[in-house]
Amino acid sequence: MTSRRDFIKVTGATGAGLVLGLHLEAKPRPGEAATRTFQPNAYLAIRPDGMAVLTVPKSEMGQGVRTSLPLVIAEELDLDWSRVELVQAMPGPDFRHLGTGGSTSVSTTWITLRTAGAAAREMLVAAAAQAWGISPGQCRTENGFVNGPGGKKASYGQLAEAAAKLPVPKAPKLKAPGEFRLLGRPTRRVDGPKIVVGKALFGLDTRRPGQRFAAVLRCPVVGGTPKAWDASKALAVRGVKAVVPVPTGLAVVADGTWPAFKGRDALAATVTWDEGPNKDFNSKDLETRMRAALDGPADTARSTGAIVPALAAAARVVEAEYAFPFQAHTTMEPMNATALVRPDGAELWMGTQNPNTAQERAAAAVGLKPDQVKVNVALLGGGFGRRSGTDFSTEAAQVAKAAGGGPVQVVWDRTDDIRHDQFHPATLHRLKAGLDGRGSLAAWSHRIAGGAVLRSWLGGKKSPGQAETEANGAWDLPYDLPALDISYAEVEVPVPLGWWRAIEIVPNVFARECFLDEVAHAAGRDPLAFRLDLLGKRGKVKLGEEELDIARLRKVLELAAEKAGWGRALPKGHGLGLACHAYDRRTYLAAVAEVSVEKGSLRVHRVVTAVDCGLVLNPEGLAGQVEGGVAWAVSALFSQITFEKGRAIQENFDTFPVLRLPEMPQVEVHTVASGEAPSGMGEPPVPVTIPAILNAAFAATGKRLRRLPITPADLA
Repeated sequence: MTSRRDFIKVTGATGAGLVLGLHLEAKPRPGEAATRTFQPNAYLAIRPDGMAVLTVPKSEMGQGVRTSLPLVIAEELDLDWSRVELVQAMPGPDFRHLGTGGSTSVSTTWITLRTAGAAAREMLVAAAAQAWGISPGQCRTENGFVNGPGGKKASYGQLAEAAAKLPVPKAPKLKAPGEFRLLGRPTRRVDGPKIVVGKALFGLDTRRPGQRFAAVLRCPVVGGTPKAWDASKALAVRGVKAVVPVPTGLAVVADGTWPAFKGRDALAATVTWDEGPNKDFNSKDLETRMRAALDGPADTARSTGAIVPALAAAARVVEAEYAFPFQAHTTMEPMNATALVRPDGAELWMGTQNPNTAQERAAAAVGLKPDQVKVNVALLGGGFGRRSGTDFSTEAAQVAKAAGGGPVQVVWDRTDDIRHDQFHPATLHRLKAGLDGRGSLAAWSHRIAGGAVLRSWLGGKKSPGQAETEANGAWDLPYDLPALDISYAEVEVPVPLGWWRAIEIVPNVFARECFLDEVAHAAGRDPLAFRLDLLGKRGKVKLGEEELDIARLRKVLELAAEKAGWGRALPKGHGLGLACHAYDRRTYLAAVAEVSVEKGSLRVHRVVTAVDCGLVLNPEGLAGQVEGGVAWAVSALFSQITFEKGRAIQENFDTFPVLRLPEMPQVEVHTVASGEAPSGMGEPPVPVTIPAILNAAFAATGKRLRRLPITPADLA
């Protein structure tokens, strides 16, 4: 069975057992003497000058992995953090699974990186002990040095040559958490200063000798192709060098980005399009089909008890329908990639979450083997799942090959970025709850209808795990219920679909936690007490292949409510709302939002979160992730993509609004101390923040908001 998490593990995660066998012998970096540089594995090297070179196996898109992952190695190796140089990993024999996504960067590399650092530490200690004629047990490491009795001391650089000759330990001893001196302490991001002053290099900053620039004119309808055009209009623009057909449209190649855009605009006025089979696709018809699917056949994601008799026997049945729209990613750095294609090889420069797949697909597109394509991974100006796609990098390779004569950077403008996105799908949700005569929840049904991201990513194939993937956040309901039924009905859509920040969990938890609030009020219960009763005093519960720890979820819910002052008196027009979720059964998070509604306007004043994500590597990084997730969630309340005549209507931030600085709420982050292994934090804040805000809006107005985006009319 292939689920979304299985897919990420295969295409995007470095598993703990995946790379431990690499470089069991010391291997020098190119150009350095094998006997002088200590490189016991693919992740680190220590030069004779004592500088530690750490290779980062994940892409940095603002989530802080270029800080947190090197910290893991530095901790086990007892490095001097000020003497660390970072190198970004590239696809190749050492790194075959470099994908970044699913909030798995830390959890899937945690043991691997610790082992890499610990093995190097033991080798350096062994080299020192050998030189001093003492046992390794008499040595200790600290801040880039090995210390021995009687004041003996040697730097890692001094020991590098001797350590490089020693065998790599297969099972080095890892530190106990109580021994950590770097992990768990607030650490500023390594790239932060350069980003602030504009010195950090993103994909868009790529400049190569002889580089040209290109913009691609794409049919506004997915699947459409150009039938006829007049290239002379584009070629008349100063700086435009060529117009070349490529599989995605017509590429205008120029000596700068601006002339490429101007040439593309001039060309657009001359093109006749064959709009293909999707020219009549529109959002209204899709909603009609989704609503019909709510009554048709569906795939079961989870079923417990007998739902039909349970609903029939209920003293009261509560029913509601929730709607979530198509969404775009709108990364601040639009899609771009630079490619150089020669007959014997190619090279790519870009920000990507999926370097290995980008390498494979670019190679196939230009008739090369993957190992003939070098991929240089830059910093990402936002990813959110969009840069897991490889459409933009494959296109750049195709443009460069068609244009010939050196590197070409293909740049998308904001309209390209929004209208040709890999969209998060629109979904409809029908929920039913049966209350018994005492007001207790006895039955729960949640039917989801919409497009399948997993099918889109698997090239049109339906996976046996599709229902579980598309119902993620709904089927893993943590509440103790005697009868429940969670199902998914696929509705085909012609547009490309892609995972968004927090994927399908966002709309599914939005519907689930808002409806649960509705049911609590129907039962005359406080929403917090209602949830706590449904969670009960249980411990670990098996859900699918994993366990969900109910006690951990209960604790974050109680903590968030306590810190937010749940139940306190509020000014007129203000309300508190809450929601909780165990993200992928491994990160536990609750949110309480305080909002006000006045004159048709919703203002989010404060969001209080409580988090249990296992061991926190960098508290400062965690806080940033939560704050970013809250900002993302607030933006999602007011944005949508709609289609008419096969076209995405929205094209820029005037019609696809994102959160502005004055609208950012106060965010509080409270963590639960945990001895569990670290889990992800990039995505989990988003799903709980949206329903917490909407539940707060109900508390402020008495009116349910069951459809996004919110409009002033909804709040009137």
